[in-house]
Amino acid sequence: MQRSRISIFVIMIILIHALVHPVISMASPPDISAPSGILIDAETGDILYEKNAFEAMYPASTTKIMTAILTLENTKLQDIVTIDKETPFTDGTRIYVIEGETFTVEQLLYALLVESANDAAVALAKHISGSVEEFAKLMNKRAKELGAKNTHFVNPNGLPNSEHVTTAYDLAMIAKYAMTLPLFPDIVKTVNYQIPPTDKQPETRYLRSSNRFLWGVGGSNKINYKGQWINIKYDIIEGIKTGYTIQAQQCLVTSAKKDGHRLISVVLKAQGTNIYTDTRTLIDYGFDNFSFIKLTDGSRSVKNVPIEDGQEATLELITQKELYKALPKDEATPQINESIEISKELRAPIHQGDIVGTLVFSSNGTALGTVNLIAAKTIEEREGITTIFFSEKSPGKSILKYLMILLLLYIGWRAYITWRRLKRKQLKASRRPIMVNNPGSPLFYRNDRSNRRKM
Repeated sequence: MQRSRISIFVIMIILIHALVHPVISMASPPDISAPSGILIDAETGDILYEKNAFEAMYPASTTKIMTAILTLENTKLQDIVTIDKETPFTDGTRIYVIEGETFTVEQLLYALLVESANDAAVALAKHISGSVEEFAKLMNKRAKELGAKNTHFVNPNGLPNSEHVTTAYDLAMIAKYAMTLPLFPDIVKTVNYQIPPTDKQPETRYLRSSNRFLWGVGGSNKINYKGQWINIKYDIIEGIKTGYTIQAQQCLVTSAKKDGHRLISVVLKAQGTNIYTDTRTLIDYGFDNFSFIKLTDGSRSVKNVPIEDGQEATLELITQKELYKALPKDEATPQINESIEISKELRAPIHQGDIVGTLVFSSNGTALGTVNLIAAKTIEEREGITTIFFSEKSPGKSILKYLMILLLLYIGWRAYITWRRLKRKQLKASRRPIMVNNPGSPLFYRNDRSNRRKM
C-alpha cells in the first residue's frame, strides 16, 4: 500500500514537471498530398525535406526555368528576335506571336516566365541554338552542370513528351542557381507585364502571372491551411514558376525569403489548390523548425599567401560571399572547424575577384559547407630585368640557366689554373738553394754581395 502511494506520488511529480518544463523537439516532417516534393536551403542546397524527390516526373512549364537560365547566359536583353513561320503554331499557352514579328529578348523572357508562353520559349530556343532539338541538348548539358542527376529535356516549354522528365531534386538545383542570376528574381515575382504594339500586332499584350502566391486574395483564392481558410497570397513568397498539363497535373517551384534567408520548394503532380497548401506546408516547416547559422561573412579576410612573379610578395584572400548552414532548432550549435584549400600555384598576374581557393567548414568530420576564396586585389606581374630572368614564363630564365652553367665552368677553370700556378711555384721553391749568413756553414756564399759587405 505504501509502495503504491509512493509510485502515484512519483508519477504526479513527473507529470507536473513535464507540464512546467515541456521537452522542446523539432516537429515531425510534414505530410503533403502530392506524390513528390522537396525543400532545400537555397544557400547550401541542403535537403530539409523530401518525398520521392529523386523519382522521375513530368515537369510541365517548370521546364521554362531552364530555358530562362540559358537565355540569360547566352543573349543580351535588347537582342532582337524575329519569329519564323513555324513558331506561331506552338500548342498550349502562348502570346500568339506572328511570323516576321520582332521582340526583344527581355520581352520574350517576361512572356516565358509571367504568362508561361510556349511560343515565347520556342522563339528563344531557336534564337539561341537554331532549333528546338539543338537547344534541348544545351538544356541537358547545362542542367547536369547545375547538379541535376535524372533530367532529360526534349523541348524548351514542357509540352507533353514521354521522354521529357526531371525530378523534384533536379528542379530545386536548377531553381537555386536561377535565383542567383540578374533579372531572373525580378521577372518571377512580376504579377503583370505589358508588351506594347509591334510591327505586326497593333494591340498591347497584357500578361498576368498564374502564380496565385503573388496575388491570390478573396473569393476562390483561399485554401484550407491547418484548419483555417486563408488567402493563397503569401508575402514571403518570391515566386518562381507554375506548371500544368494533364499528365503532369499541378507543379510548382517556389522561392521564399524570411529574415534574409531563402528556401526553395518543389511540389509535383498535386491536385488543384493542394499545390499551394503543400508548398506553404513545406515553406513554413522549414522556417519554423530550422535555424540558419552564419558560418562566415562575405569579404572576410582569411589569409595572406605568397605569390610568385608578382610586384608584391603576398596576396590577401577573402571570402567570396557569406555562408549559412541550416540546423534543426532543437540541436545545439556544433563546434565548427575551418580548413583552407589553396590552388597549387599562385602566380602573377592575379586579378581582384579571381577564385584562388576554398574555405571548408566541418564539424566532427561532417562537411557543413564551402565558400570560395578570392583575391582581395589585383597583383600585376613583376616587370624589368628581374622579370626577364626570374619569371617562369620568360625565355630569359633558360638563358640565365645556361649563363650560370658557363659561369660555374669558368670559375672552375680559373680555380684549376690558379692551383696549377701555385703548384709550380711550390716546386720551384723546393729546388732553390737555401741562403744562410753563417760563414762557417758550407752553404755560405762568399761572393754574395750582402755577405761581402758584412765581411
